[in-house]
Amino acid sequence: MVICPHCPDQDDSFEEDTMNINSPPTLMKLASQRLLREEALAISALKDLPNMLFPVMFEEAFIDGHTKILTTMITVWPFPYLSVGMMINNLTLDTLKAVLEGLDILISKPVLSSRCKLKAINWMDTAHSLHGIWTGSHEVERLPEFMEQKQPYCGVKRELKVTTRLKLMEGSLDECATYLLQWAYERENSIHLCCRKLKIQGLTNVTVTEIFKILHADCIQDLELCCLCLEDLDFLNPYLKQMNNLLTLSLVEIKDTVSMDYARNLDEEKVITLISQLPTFHYLQELCVSDVPIIKSHLKECLRCLKKPLKMLCITNCALSQSDLDYLPYCLNIFELKCLDLSDTPLSHLLLEPLGFLLERVRHSLECLKLNSCEMGESQFNALLPALSQCFQLTELNFYDNKLSLLFLKKVLYHTAELSQLTRELYPAPLECYDNRDVILSHILENICPELLDILRAKRQTVNVSFATTECSNCGGAYVYDVETQRCFLDQTPLWD
Repeated sequence: MVICPHCPDQDDSFEEDTMNINSPPTLMKLASQRLLREEALAISALKDLPNMLFPVMFEEAFIDGHTKILTTMITVWPFPYLSVGMMINNLTLDTLKAVLEGLDILISKPVLSSRCKLKAINWMDTAHSLHGIWTGSHEVERLPEFMEQKQPYCGVKRELKVTTRLKLMEGSLDECATYLLQWAYERENSIHLCCRKLKIQGLTNVTVTEIFKILHADCIQDLELCCLCLEDLDFLNPYLKQMNNLLTLSLVEIKDTVSMDYARNLDEEKVITLISQLPTFHYLQELCVSDVPIIKSHLKECLRCLKKPLKMLCITNCALSQSDLDYLPYCLNIFELKCLDLSDTPLSHLLLEPLGFLLERVRHSLECLKLNSCEMGESQFNALLPALSQCFQLTELNFYDNKLSLLFLKKVLYHTAELSQLTRELYPAPLECYDNRDVILSHILENICPELLDILRAKRQTVNVSFATTECSNCGGAYVYDVETQRCFLDQTPLWD
């Protein structure tokens, strides 16, 4: 148990006074706010409103709940595309109904307003819309760089396309998702409801069956399955086989039994049967597995379902066998990895030469390597260092919470100092920063870190480098020394994911 010696007296030290500095509103924002104060005037003015004011005014109306104005704006929307972005956090049933009422008007009109160009609406909190709505046109305007890749075709054409994400939590949807599904079901001949991201946490077979009567499984690109058992996966398998365009698959807390307990004696025959029935994923780019006991000794079988090389492989909080590690360097579908994450996966009892061989195989593509909290000692790191020093494309590295002496940590830094592309690095505080009772000695960390940083600075510029102790068992804080502050401070915020 690691203990911070000061945590009982630090109730106030974690509270920082921060100033909430807001940028002054733009003229367009002020104009839209002024117009929204008078609903009738705002609605009548829409036909003459400049196009550039529409996104600003829509955002204000959406957040403040001006439902009548929202409905009218949809019917005269002057762009082919509408994405609400992070505004989805302000979604209420009333605002949803208002927007869908506007879409109903568009569907029912034989002749649309010459101004209205709306063809698709996106309800997802997508990265290109972090600060409001996005009005780009797939046909006219240049897509954001990350969207320029060819998107898989889901084979459905309708007058209007509504893209969303759904969360099925403990067998039920929230009221907005339920309303949207029912609305789309009643208009299936004119609306294409496209679910790009689906999360299922806990399973009710009847609910899932009803959902897939409405959703097109081949639209789903990102699937997260959480808190399920083998029987649930067996039930979902026919739907998985229809997800021909899946790009990301996350499996979280998949147990052997319905009770969700860790099974000490897995039903080996049942596990093998299930894995053998997994469909082939033709486009999968990211596979994330967390807290899934059944993967141990079956990694080879699981990776056989891949058709194309993965970009990301995350196996976190799992147990791996030596045979799993031995197989990794020979898996043909991970030679183009950009991210390898084995966080919280114990490796102290394994020989890591195969992992070093894997790093050597992916050295030309690997950009992110996370081996934090893997219980790795110096012998395990020794097996990786020769290959690590050849991974010149690495931009992010996380070795936090592994047991290294000061002398060996310096050895690690001499190897990573050669990696000139690194912009984010997190290293463990050496063992010398704890006393024989595991009490954190923050002053030692502060004294040795300048010397550690000098090892890196002798070879390259440092951007974001941190050294951190294990979290205190009492207060949850960790002492961190970073290149920005160049001091040791107690941090209670979560360290890098």
